[in-house]
Amino acid sequence: AAPPDTNGAVGATQYVQWVNESFAVFNKSTGAIAAGFPKAGNTLWTGFGGGCETNNDGDPIVQYDKAANRWIMTQFSVSTTPYLQCVAVSTTSDATGAYNRYAFSYGNTQFPDYPKLGVWPDAYYISFNIFNNGS
Repeated sequence: AAPPDTNGAVGATQYVQWVNESFAVFNKSTGAIAAGFPKAGNTLWTGFGGGCETNNDGDPIVQYDKAANRWIMTQFSVSTTPYLQCVAVSTTSDATGAYNRYAFSYGNTQFPDYPKLGVWPDAYYISFNIFNNGS
């Protein structure tokens, strides 16, 4: 897909790279790719239901919270409504492990484009360019 929306973050032992619709986890020391990768971005929401599970629309962001030792991964779901921002936060420092998953709805008319994610000591913050009626 174009544009590629390349994105990556370094954790304690891993590097995660997400390029538009696929992501991969690498060993930080050796550069070896983890077994089973790359994967489609929406596989993070397998079993979650709704647009986060079925749509793999891109505009991905991956960050590592070094204070909490957690990965934060997010992409939008905009090929169906309601428009969603899909967020996954790892339960450990292992990017290949389990995630707590969330879907934030922007309704049928507020298109959340070009998301940017910030990791702060008190919370995770996200901003968008919001377009009315998806235009």
